[in-house]
Amino acid sequence: MDVFSRRELPLRIAGPALLAAQTAEATPPSLGNLFAPIEGYGRTLSPSHSFLEPRFKDLEAWKREARELYRARLGYWPKGGPVQARTISRRPRNGYVQEDLEIQLSPFAAAPAVLLIPEKPLKNRPALVALHDHGGFYYFGKEKLIETDDEPPILTEFKRKLYSGRSFASEFARAGYVVLVIDAFYFGGRRLLPETLPAGKAKTLDELKRGSDAYIAASNRIASAYEDLTAKTIFLSGATWPGMLTFDDVRSVDYLATRPEVNRERIGCVGLSLGGLRAAMLCGMHPAIRSSVVCCWMSAFKPMLRNDVEHHTWMLYNAAALEVMDEADVASMTAPNWLLVQYGKQDTLFPMAGKAESAEKLKKIFAKAKAADRFKASFWDEPHSFPKGMQDEALEWFGRTLA
Repeated sequence: MDVFSRRELPLRIAGPALLAAQTAEATPPSLGNLFAPIEGYGRTLSPSHSFLEPRFKDLEAWKREARELYRARLGYWPKGGPVQARTISRRPRNGYVQEDLEIQLSPFAAAPAVLLIPEKPLKNRPALVALHDHGGFYYFGKEKLIETDDEPPILTEFKRKLYSGRSFASEFARAGYVVLVIDAFYFGGRRLLPETLPAGKAKTLDELKRGSDAYIAASNRIASAYEDLTAKTIFLSGATWPGMLTFDDVRSVDYLATRPEVNRERIGCVGLSLGGLRAAMLCGMHPAIRSSVVCCWMSAFKPMLRNDVEHHTWMLYNAAALEVMDEADVASMTAPNWLLVQYGKQDTLFPMAGKAESAEKLKKIFAKAKAADRFKASFWDEPHSFPKGMQDEALEWFGRTLA
């Protein structure tokens, strides 16, 4: 089975990908004269624990070693017992039941969450962890993916641009999946609260109606401005932002596996953008993830250095991990389980050469793992988004791989 369909790019960097690479080389680097020494050092490094390294022969032995090493490089893996949760409310929706939860992820972190349960779950149902995006929209987390009462127009417009106006976690629940969505750190119920900042730091909110579109937009601007300070504080504490996100998502799978409605052998994950990064990290780091969809967040990192770093959030960066694994290497730790990576040809957040390189690398790794038919790279003529067609492909993928 070829992992590339007719609408997808060939494996070799050719055509549009080659043109994009040549165009990037002709464009001055974003850092100007400071780029050369940084890029020069980057060229000296290669991922030491890619499965493509000849010394790795046994897939399971490699995964045990690679996961442990990568976990240490994440810089954040608190010790804790069984994951705990409390139910806040339960209500019927159109085709499913919604439980509002608070999940205790670690001794010092809890996450608001929702669990969407099909109307007739019985038992032994397939389940998904749906991972929300970044999008510069911090005020909401899980609400970006679920149906809510009295949805503000600013959120409706956000969903229209990124998700064809759909609340895809709710759609997937109606399709028969138990779906868990948590607020990632810095979003939704775990967002920065401007009123808690030192006096005068949030003056722009003083005259705005709380919960209005203007208030939400102003809150998003403040949170964006504070990403730098948040990242500095995380790093100086000894942690990394990717580590915090990945640990929380791993614990959310641990909770999902405790639910009586869920078949523990049929758990998947899916996400767009930052949610795609989270899905790539989660499927690599949690062996219970049987099938994954990573949407619009997969690229080799080195092609991004020249002109694409500025597009991205601090939530991506973990320098200590890069000499161990590239993003494709992390996601490949899910093999021989199933992985679909969806790329947007019009997605300007990543260079085309980086997208093609990551797709080719994943194809080679899955082939070496004797699981070539369990990886698919799908290139869509779309911008950075998860529109209906890509959602439908994801549902079809899960229908085959979580059956």
